[in-house]
Amino acid sequence: MTSAGVFASSQALAGVSLESDGGWSTDIYGSVPVFVVYTDNDDAEKGFRVQSGFNPANINFSVSAPEMESGITVSGHFQIDTHLQGSGVQNNGLFESRIANIKVSGDFGTLTFGKDFGVFNSSAIGDLSSQRGVGWLGGGADTANTTGGRIGTGYVYANFNPQVKFTSKDYNGLSFKIAMINPEEPQDASVETDSPRLEAQVNYSMPIESGALSVWSGLFQQAVSVTGENAFDYDMQGYDIGANIELAGFGLTLNYTDTTGIGADGLYGGTIEDADVDATQWYVETYYTFGKYTVGASYGEGSQDAREADAESGLAAVGEVDNELSMLFVNYQMSPQFRLIGELQDYSSTVQDDYSAIVVGFQYDF
Repeated sequence: MTSAGVFASSQALAGVSLESDGGWSTDIYGSVPVFVVYTDNDDAEKGFRVQSGFNPANINFSVSAPEMESGITVSGHFQIDTHLQGSGVQNNGLFESRIANIKVSGDFGTLTFGKDFGVFNSSAIGDLSSQRGVGWLGGGADTANTTGGRIGTGYVYANFNPQVKFTSKDYNGLSFKIAMINPEEPQDASVETDSPRLEAQVNYSMPIESGALSVWSGLFQQAVSVTGENAFDYDMQGYDIGANIELAGFGLTLNYTDTTGIGADGLYGGTIEDADVDATQWYVETYYTFGKYTVGASYGEGSQDAREADAESGLAAVGEVDNELSMLFVNYQMSPQFRLIGELQDYSSTVQDDYSAIVVGFQYDF
C-alpha cells in the first residue's frame, strides 16, 4: 500500500528550544514509534514484524523570525519522516518530508503556504486507538511503510499535500479552516484537474464540569475531467460530522463521513472506477483514563454502494463493499516522554483478507 500515516500531533514537549538575542527562535521535536505486530490471516500467512504504526518516526523543525511591528510573525516548518520497512527492504528505509511550509500568523489567524496536513476529516483522525497505534495493516504481514489506522474503516485520509490554507484564531472555542489543496489524480486514466480541491472545517470546543466537549464538521469538493475516447466529468465531494466528550476520566468519540467519488477504501482519487460511487465511513470509540493508564475500545466501518456499468463512460460495474475493524487498546504513559501501547484488532472485509492482530508498541516523544 502507499504510505498512509497521519500527522505528527502537536507535541507537549519541545526537545530543543533555542532563541537568539535578535528574536529568532527554533524548536526541534519529534517522536519515534515502534510496534511489534503478530498477525493471523484467515486465508493466508501468519506473520511477525517489528514495524511502523500509523505514524512514522519523525523529527520536526520550526524556525520563527522576530515579530514585526505589525504583530505578524513569519515561520518555516519542516518534518522529516522515516519508516521501519517490511521484509526484504531492511537496508532501503524510506525517508520523506511530509511538512514543508511557511506560516504567516497574526491577530487575523494563520496563513499556511506549502505542504501540510489536509483539512477534511482531520479532526476525525485524532482518535486515540488508531492515531496512537496501528489499526488497519493494509499490506498484511509484510506492511512496509506506515499502517492505515482507520482509513477505510472510519474516516477518509486527509493526506499531506501542497496547499494554501487559512486557519482562524480561536473565538471563545470556535475556529475554522479553509484550504485550496493540490488535486488528487487517479492513475488509471488520462485526467485533467484544472482546479484545486477545496476543503473546509469548523471546530468548537468548550469546557464542561469535570471534562470537555468538542464538535466538528467539514466539507470537501474536487472536480475531475477524464479525457480520451470516453471523456466524462465527475466530482469527488463529501461531508463529515463528529464529536468528542470527556467526563471524569471517561471519553467518547463519534464520527460519520459521507462521500461521493471515493470508495470504501477512504483514499482520494485511487481510481476513476470510484466515479459516482457513494460511500460512508464511521466509527465510535470509548475510553477511560486513570492515572497513567488509558484503556478503550473502538469499532468502525467503511462501506460503499454498488454502481451499475456505464457504457457511455466505459466504467465497469462496482459492487457493494464493507470493511470492519474492531480494536481494544491500552496506553501506559510511563513518563511524559515514553508510552507503552497494547492493541488487539480484528478486521473483516468483503474484498480483502480477514485477519486478527496482536500489537505491542513503544513511543518516545521529544
